[in-house]
Amino acid sequence: MRLRLKHIRVRRRSERDTRYAILRMEQDAHESSEGTMQTRAPMTTITIRPIHDPAELRACQDVQRRTWGITEDGYLVPVATLAAASAYGGLVLGAFDGGRLVGFSFAFRGVLDGTPILYSQLTGVLPEAQGGGTGRQIKQWQRTWAHEQGLPLVAWAFDPLQAMNAHYNLVALGAIATHYHPDFYGPREDALNPGLPTDRLLCVWPTADPLPAKPAVSESDVFTIVRTRQLSNGLLAPDPREREWARFVAIDIPPDLRPLREQEPQVINRWQSAVRHAFEEAFAKGYRAVTFHRRDSRAWYVLAKE
Repeated sequence: MRLRLKHIRVRRRSERDTRYAILRMEQDAHESSEGTMQTRAPMTTITIRPIHDPAELRACQDVQRRTWGITEDGYLVPVATLAAASAYGGLVLGAFDGGRLVGFSFAFRGVLDGTPILYSQLTGVLPEAQGGGTGRQIKQWQRTWAHEQGLPLVAWAFDPLQAMNAHYNLVALGAIATHYHPDFYGPREDALNPGLPTDRLLCVWPTADPLPAKPAVSESDVFTIVRTRQLSNGLLAPDPREREWARFVAIDIPPDLRPLREQEPQVINRWQSAVRHAFEEAFAKGYRAVTFHRRDSRAWYVLAKE
């Protein structure tokens, strides 16, 4: 049965989002209510639809500024780029609360290993509109549109050290990570990337239903190639191990980057280096990151050999 696109109306509650969140524009940031303290207000209606109007495209820049705290216009997607993409084969979606734009996404067609894809550069929702499922509805709209266009995959990149986004992408949406890009965007000195290479994981999301089943994995079957160890000050650092390439392997990341950013930011560089080398070696051997787990003071990817 052919899927038909229509404007999606999402029922949500608006809320004050008081959580600390590090959201990166290029990682296709998604809202999450996890770890939040929220006050909920009366229900409102969100409408999701494509954007073409220049004034609405300009409003997308305001959403970028507010969602990711961008202060330099050089980090914004230009209005001309959004207009051209929306007119010629790309997809710019807006999430509207009445007439007010509260979220949007920007995606364009591309090719990954010979396969046509819809590449989603960014998806963001204003802080006060997060927590009600708007981000997920935008992603589902992208996926349905890509399917109708004959594109078998939606793909996007995200920071591999961000546990919230890893869980959202691999577990909530059901994508898998297939490629690792060291310093994908080059040096950036905005508030979100101070002095840290912009490493990114690329994940892919099939557009056909049902999504492919993921392998059932028992913890006893997984060998951890980068594990977590606790420093004397209580902070968590990487502990790379001699590689043992079992059917399933795990790569730990920090469950929360905030303590490291505040107390020992140099440890983040150690995490990034360890995670980068592990992913690059694993992907070269035919592994794919299929799921993500968090428990207590540990967070980890599970990779399976194809």
